[in-house]
Amino acid sequence: MYVSAFCRTFALVSALSITAAASFGQPALTAGSAHYGIYQDGKTVGEGDYTVQTTANGYSITSHGKLNLTKFSYSFSNTQSLDSSLNLVRDELSGSVNGSAVTFTAASDPTGRQFQIGVSANSKQTQNTVDRHQHLVLLLDLDPAAYLLLSRVATENPPTSWILIPKEDGILVPSTIAPGSSVRGQLNGSQIEVQHARVAVSSENSIDVDLFYTPDGQVLEADLLQQNFSVVRDGFKLLEHPKPSAPAQPGSRPGNAAPQYPAPQSAPQPQQQ
Repeated sequence: MYVSAFCRTFALVSALSITAAASFGQPALTAGSAHYGIYQDGKTVGEGDYTVQTTANGYSITSHGKLNLTKFSYSFSNTQSLDSSLNLVRDELSGSVNGSAVTFTAASDPTGRQFQIGVSANSKQTQNTVDRHQHLVLLLDLDPAAYLLLSRVATENPPTSWILIPKEDGILVPSTIAPGSSVRGQLNGSQIEVQHARVAVSSENSIDVDLFYTPDGQVLEADLLQQNFSVVRDGFKLLEHPKPSAPAQPGSRPGNAAPQYPAPQSAPQPQQQ
């Protein structure tokens, strides 16, 4: 009886805690793993996965992926450390492109306002710094973890969001989110309502990503429209496609310019919008 009463009390407290966190707009990720297939023109060309773990300071997300085409091969292993508000604190990426090894690291500097970036590729070592912002996602090609975090940003739909691309010496660009109407999908045999948003990456010659996700931001499918790739969660099938709409236009919403803020007074924090 006492055990049963304790369980009921614990469940009530947990539910209240979740409700309180939601009411204060505190994002949360669910610990666990998911596996995805990578498709081009309906054919399987690769696979990817991610594992989310909670930590004392936030979250750790490890992801892997591989792609095999006739004249191109690509694989990666990536680990991200995020704070409790899903702000990226550190990233460690290793990969291979057509047999050539590449590494990329990004870490918050002591002020919390910039990332210090290190890149090793083609036997060259380079360093760089870029601004560190809220609502920023490190967008690695075909990475399910990146689309998971991008979906979480889409659920918030902030006026300003950013993409850090781990190419060259680190490229920071604005992004714009255009929420779409919900569509129908099927997950493990059951029909579900699926949220949709289109994300335009960069303000010039943008790359569009169509995201399909659950209401709480669990990514089910990401379509890279220009490259004709799809990253699809195991057991998911899109039953209807969203109605055509105008592409999202980065910079069309107010506040996309990089803001200026005083140095943080306590622990390193990203710049706020």
